[in-house]
Amino acid sequence: MKYQSILHLLLYFCTLCSTAFAQESDPIQETADVFFPEKVVLALNHPYYNFSINDAYLKGMKYESTLGETEVHKYYRTTVPQVSMMGNPMENSDSYEYEMRSAKLMGIDGFKFEFRPLGTDYYINQFKKIFSAYVKVAEDKNIDFKFSIAIEMDRTKNIPVSYLLMKVENTLNELFKSTNYSKKWLRTGNNKVIVFTKFTQKVIDEGLEKKYTKQFLEDPSLMKKVAGVYTSLKKGLHDDVAFVYQGDFIGNNRFMNQVLDHFPAIYTLRGIQSYEVGMDRLADVCKKRNRPFIQSVYSDLQGANRHSVKTNRIIQNTNITDKETFVKAHNYKMTSDLRKLLEKGLKRDTDMMFVSSWNYYDNGSHFAPELHHGYGLGLILKYYKNKWLDSNFESHEDMVFTSFKNYLPGELNQNNGVQIRFRNKEKYQLQDLDSVEIVTVLKAGGDVYFNGKHLGFAPKGIYAFYVEKGKGKMEVKVERDKNTVVDYTVPKQIVGNQDKTDFITYTFSNLDRTYAQLNQNIILDSEMHKMRNRFLISKNDEIKWRLSASKRFLDNLQAMYDYGSSSSKCLDMQEKNYKKYKQQIKEILPEFNYGIWLELEESAMNNEGIPIVEDNLNEALKGYNILPEYTKQK
Repeated sequence: MKYQSILHLLLYFCTLCSTAFAQESDPIQETADVFFPEKVVLALNHPYYNFSINDAYLKGMKYESTLGETEVHKYYRTTVPQVSMMGNPMENSDSYEYEMRSAKLMGIDGFKFEFRPLGTDYYINQFKKIFSAYVKVAEDKNIDFKFSIAIEMDRTKNIPVSYLLMKVENTLNELFKSTNYSKKWLRTGNNKVIVFTKFTQKVIDEGLEKKYTKQFLEDPSLMKKVAGVYTSLKKGLHDDVAFVYQGDFIGNNRFMNQVLDHFPAIYTLRGIQSYEVGMDRLADVCKKRNRPFIQSVYSDLQGANRHSVKTNRIIQNTNITDKETFVKAHNYKMTSDLRKLLEKGLKRDTDMMFVSSWNYYDNGSHFAPELHHGYGLGLILKYYKNKWLDSNFESHEDMVFTSFKNYLPGELNQNNGVQIRFRNKEKYQLQDLDSVEIVTVLKAGGDVYFNGKHLGFAPKGIYAFYVEKGKGKMEVKVERDKNTVVDYTVPKQIVGNQDKTDFITYTFSNLDRTYAQLNQNIILDSEMHKMRNRFLISKNDEIKWRLSASKRFLDNLQAMYDYGSSSSKCLDMQEKNYKKYKQQIKEILPEFNYGIWLELEESAMNNEGIPIVEDNLNEALKGYNILPEYTKQK
């Protein structure tokens, strides 16, 4: 019996050792254990939507071709990024620095760029150029910022996976080299570059099916086959990589576990977040398997593609009236969905927050400072980020956020403008949009008033009120211990009865002016450095110049709030503001220097940037003739 007991102990000890060894030797789990060395907020960045001279789609950034456009075009744009009002188009490096520093003010730690390997040569070359430039600027300017890529593995059956992989391998290796294998790449704790994938399963033919998951569940070897393709791809890369699987089927624990058997992490996109049960299951599976969980957050959504009311198809002929067209949108109740998702992220103990976009203005999902969203969304994100990093965090300042849709109750789709259409299930929630949302973030509780009416007591932290939307001005006050601690008047009034459809949510904050100045200073710091070198201006003259530039920006912003739907009035106001600005600079500079400055100024103002956004062009998917050597899958 004695020897038998010893034998059992030895067998038990060997089992423990072998289990421990198996766990230690699992490279996927080893990477997963250190996947995110620190909590990080990543936002999707569109490479063409910035305010640079050479490589930006400036037409999509300026008032006169967006909200101020009077003619019918294929795209219906109403967004006006505030950077377009802060100054002129900048050198690429200055523009990229602005985007990063502005994002950091909103609590964002890095950008993710989507890459389409089957795009045109022009698109691929531009992508590599812009991505590499962002990384270089971050390093040269010592900006603490991270970068990642999401590779779209979408293809059809007639496109061999070997061709797709060749394009991915070549591009990634060129990017690694051009960025000098930078530490600015988002990396795991064991120094692997984190690369997100879209349509991950499409690297095998079985993954091309619409309902591919049924076949994958019946035959688990298919997921292993998918993973094998990515393992093969890694062998040709010049830096170590960890691929992240895009989860588009999260309702089945067995399938999610199949994925995690072969990939260190799963991420999900916007469309799947409303499936709360599935997201909770995914978070639970990740927790049980000690895998990172990634929370996706979004705020607003309105497409830019015009559709015909008669045919429901995207229009090709622009000889049509606004009323005969519609754009698609989601019915999100002001900031409620954003706050709910951020709270879910905290509850699920997420390891990373993924923001739907920093600057995808054409779908209204942006967090970048813009005419509608201002700084409110970023400040809400930043508040929750601080709570995420420190559960005991308390705001040290009182903030109020006022959000609304720019029409009166009953006016939606009743004007002569472009119509807004929603998913069927959202049509019954339109009354949610007939209110004004007041969100408070208070360092101590206080009584909240809207236009003199007492709404109630708001506790410390974040709280929301909803009031009936009416015509005219909006004032929000917060009182505490018989003292007024916040007294804020929203700079835009709801006037109603407008022919121009302007559906994207407006969000204003009592800290907007402060953050507007912080953002414009990013631009002015670089601009004033150049002016000092070029014209030897004094410190006092620099202060005058900054004040003049700031006033012009804020006056133009207010003109858009007052007259944005009336293009001629708004442009007249902008021209008057520009004349005042020129006169103020003329008083600073000697006549000769002023002439040089004016020539440079107007040359920059007239810059048109790139002519089109070649974002969706994908020659291969449109039947582009693949080179003969890639006609068979290897």
